Amino acid sequence: MKKLFIMLLIFPCLCAFSNEITEDYFDIATNYATYGKYNDAIIYIDKILQIEPYNTDAKELKNTLLRLNNPNIQSYLTSKNATLNKAFSEKKIGNTEEQISSLMSLPNDFWSNYFLAEYYRENNLEKSIYYYQKSIELKPNYSQSYLGLAIAYFNNKQFQNSIDTINKYITFNQKSDFAYALRAQANMNLNYLIEAQDDIKKALAIDENISYLLIEAKILYYKGNYDLAREKFNLLSRNVQTSEVYKYLGLCDYAESDYPNAMLNLDKAIILSDEDKSLISTYNDIKKKLENE
Repeated sequence: MKKLFIMLLIFPCLCAFSNEITEDYFDIATNYATYGKYNDAIIYIDKILQIEPYNTDAKELKNTLLRLNNPNIQSYLTSKNATLNKAFSEKKIGNTEEQISSLMSLPNDFWSNYFLAEYYRENNLEKSIYYYQKSIELKPNYSQSYLGLAIAYFNNKQFQNSIDTINKYITFNQKSDFAYALRAQANMNLNYLIEAQDDIKKALAIDENISYLLIEAKILYYKGNYDLAREKFNLLSRNVQTSEVYKYLGLCDYAESDYPNAMLNLDKAIILSDEDKSLISTYNDIKKKLENE
C-alpha cells in the first residue's frame, strides 16, 4: 500500500475498483508503474478495461501512463472537456489565476471541484474542505475525495472530522496503511491513545516504514511508556536525524529525570529547528535543574 500512496502523487484521479479481480490488477499495475515499468502496467490496466470497458478512471490512468512515455498524447479526461483542457493548459504555463478561473466556471462538474480541492489543500484549507465536500456530493463513491478531505481536516486540526472521514474512506480501502496511520495521528491528537496504538499497528502490519515507526514511538511516549518509547526513538535516530526524533528522545529522558541526556538531545533538536518555543522552555528548565544540582 505504500506504493499506492506513491502513485497517488502521480495519479490524482484514482477510485476504488468495484471487484476483487480489477483491484488485484490495479495493485499489479501500480507496482509496475512505481518502478517505471509503464508498458507492463498498461497491460494490467487493459485487463481492467476488458472487464469494465466503461471505467473512465481506468481509461484516465492508462492515458496518464501513456503520457509518461509520450507527453504529446492527450488526456482522456481533458479531451472530453474543453474547459478542463484549458485549465490544465494554463497550469502547464504557470498561469494559476486562469487555471482556477477555468475550474470555477464549472461549478457542478465533479472533476473541477476535485481539482480545486487539491489545489487549495496547499494554501487554503477551508476552501479545500468546501470543494472536497462538494466533490463528494457530486460523486459519493469516489474514494480519493474522502482521503483528500480527511487530510485537509487533519491539517486544519479538525481531528474528529478527519477520523469520521477516514472511516468512510476505509470502507472503500480496507488495506490502506496510509489511512490507518493518518487516523492514528488524529486519535493521538485527541488523546485517544488506545485507538491510536491499534491503528498504527494496523498500518505497520501492512507496511513497516520509518514514518509509521515514528508515530508508534510518539504514541508510546504519550501513553507514558517512556522506556520503550525511548528505545524506539533511539533506533530511529540511527537513520533519521531530525529535530522531532531528538526532541522526543530528550522528552523521554526528561520524563525519567535523566537530565544530562535530556539536555543533550534537546540541544540537538533545537540546533536542527528552533521554531518550537515550548521545547526551548523545557530545555531552560532542565538547564536550571542541572545548575541547582
